[in-house]
Amino acid sequence: MKDQTVLKPVKTLIEAMDAEDAEVIRAQFAKTATQAYGAEGIMKTPEETAKWLESDIINRRGKVAKPEYTVLSDKEVVVKGQYASQGYSNKANFLFTVENGRITSWRMRY
Repeated sequence: MKDQTVLKPVKTLIEAMDAEDAEVIRAQFAKTATQAYGAEGIMKTPEETAKWLESDIINRRGKVAKPEYTVLSDKEVVVKGQYASQGYSNKANFLFTVENGRITSWRMRY
């Protein structure tokens, strides 16, 4: 059951990205959510993360083809697959942290 709890916002996000549903994408994130590139990258502030979500995911129609989900703990999920957005494509290796039913961090580990 706890796997489903931590998976729910992440799966909903990936499905909403595929459907290009900006409202549902935004709803999966906590107001304090942060984002970074790379395993050692510095996390953006929540304000910077909100702007990044709009510019790099929603506006560029980011999607993950054939997502594979791995639950690491009651707070962490990894998503692998093929990421693509307008003008960009790479193998996805995303680490999400989930708390209280919302994504609190998204680390893009390419």
